[in-house]
Parts: sequence; structure tokens; C-alpha cells
Amino acid sequence: MEYNSERPHLIIPEYGRHVQKLVGYCVHIEDKEERNKMARALIEVMGNLQPFLRDVPDFKHKLWDQLFIMSEFKLDADS
Repeated sequence: MEYNSERPHLIIPEYGRHVQKLVGYCVHIEDKEERNKMARALIEVMGNLQPFLRDVPDFKHKLWDQLFIMSEFKLDADS
């Protein structure tokens, strides 16, 4: 059995472990076009998970910032 205490720390816990794993997967995609496509899809998912951010000015900018933070600034994508 796998316990949460044995798993890697969540950087932004509001999005959950599944989004964090997808971000990690996105960082390791070799093809830049596919990586950008995956990053844009992640932004859409993050926007759906946090609908109250739509009221914040430049909410897409905030989502991109959070995506780069979750990737520990290792993600090379066009925001």
C-alpha cells in the first residue's frame, strides 16, 4: 500500500496529485509541439478545477504561472 507520506510533496495541493503527475509527464515530453499542446490542455483542466479564478484579471496568466511553479520551472512551453 502506498501512503501519502511516502509520495512526493505536492507543490500546489489545490490541483491534486493527478494534475501534478500530468505536469511531470509534460516536462518529459521530447517533442516541443506536443509539449505545448499538453501544456495548453493542462491549463484548460486547471481552469475547470479552479473556476473562481475566472473572476481574477488575467486568470490565464495566473494559471500559466502556477503551471510553471508546479513544474519547478523545468517546463519549456510557450505560454
